[in-house]
Amino acid sequence: MKVLLINPPYDIENYYGNLSELAFIFPPVGLTYLAGYLRQYEHQMAIYDFQVEERDFNYFIQDFQPDLVGITCQTALFFNTLKLAEKIKKAFPQIPIIVGGAHPTYRPDDFFENPVIDAVVRGEGEETMRELLSYYHQKNGSLTDICGISFKKDSQIIHNPNRALIRNLDILPLPAIDLLPLEKYRVSPDNYLGGRAGLITTSRGCPFSCIFCANKEAFNRTYRPRRLENVFEEIEYYLKHYQISELFVMDDCFGLDRKRAFRFCQGMIDRGYHQKLLWWCQIRVDLVDQELLNQMRKAGCKIVSFGIESGVQRILDIITKRITLKQIREAVKMTRKADLETRGSFILGLPTETLKDSLKTILFSLILPLSQVKFGLATPYPGTKLWEIALAEGQVKDRGEDWNRFTQMAAYTKYRASYIPQGRSAAELMFLQKFANLIFYFKPSVIISFIKRIKSFNDFKYFLKSLFKFLLSSIR
Repeated sequence: MKVLLINPPYDIENYYGNLSELAFIFPPVGLTYLAGYLRQYEHQMAIYDFQVEERDFNYFIQDFQPDLVGITCQTALFFNTLKLAEKIKKAFPQIPIIVGGAHPTYRPDDFFENPVIDAVVRGEGEETMRELLSYYHQKNGSLTDICGISFKKDSQIIHNPNRALIRNLDILPLPAIDLLPLEKYRVSPDNYLGGRAGLITTSRGCPFSCIFCANKEAFNRTYRPRRLENVFEEIEYYLKHYQISELFVMDDCFGLDRKRAFRFCQGMIDRGYHQKLLWWCQIRVDLVDQELLNQMRKAGCKIVSFGIESGVQRILDIITKRITLKQIREAVKMTRKADLETRGSFILGLPTETLKDSLKTILFSLILPLSQVKFGLATPYPGTKLWEIALAEGQVKDRGEDWNRFTQMAAYTKYRASYIPQGRSAAELMFLQKFANLIFYFKPSVIISFIKRIKSFNDFKYFLKSLFKFLLSSIR
């Protein structure tokens, strides 16, 4: 079958507002793994990413003539996904349209309010899509036999049993990176190191239970690593075919298996990758120690990102982060000692947070020897405990919700904060978000760290232009 996978129209200004020209534009990595898996079963695959595509979509789909269309959907892209599906169905009424991703996994019923959606894939999509393609291609069997999908039959929505997670991720082939214009994606200025970046997932899942994250529901709080030989094969492919000089390790919990993290670092060194590319990763503060961080630096790691979230222990406990302020301080200190840049992610407006708590968090970010920060606003995405709290407080609607407003960067957009702790106001939170991001990046130490990254006149122009855009977005 000819299968077209789509990353739907993404109005980056809707999500990042005045920061849109600085935002990280990610390749749809999940679609590349899915396409790579399906084409080994002799399906002809194509990916169309509205984020970066310059080819006219109408011409593209008419030329490709797909037998089935799959669309990935985040919460903020719900309405865009349906509009696109309507357009495709009008032009190709015989083509099945399947949706998958975060929002379909947690709220599949939303998609059947529109008759253009034929089925929803919940959770991991590789095996489920393989069976769906077999069903539509062979025209036999029944949708009720396919685990992990929802569909509508005779005006009734049917939810088949969940599909078991893929136990052995090494059955997945290399992602179909060749189906994307990799050169058109970009990193944000805080992660800019001057070269072309690749993205890789060496494991799936996270065993922790933060109330603002839905991954624990999708992956049943499991952690499933790939064999490192398989990972290095993918890195080698990136280097050989795309000449990357940077690598973003997208694991939710890099370092959860400490021994594996050491083996990963040693493998990078043994293969000489530490001399060919710089890489960065996300890791918890309670998973690092000086020995591991030193080894990461030797292996070419440049930036370590910590989910710090708050500078108030009471808030950390409420969001079940399971870390302490002391662990945060020690982790950041050790990371800097290892000569690694440190990035801290913070969330303002978490449940029960007061103005005083917000100011403590901002001050905490300034005191810590961080190289970069991102201050987002608490956003109650479906599938999270925060969604349940917001629903109980009447801050979100189970039906008729405006999903467009679900952005962590509300202060820079036309939307207001989607979650507001009792006794606070949207205006206050949005002011603090801009203030926190702005005041941090004008710390002398942070300015110096960016100056050190300038290796060419092009780098100088890039950072100067980014600075101007950042200032402009902060005062609008």
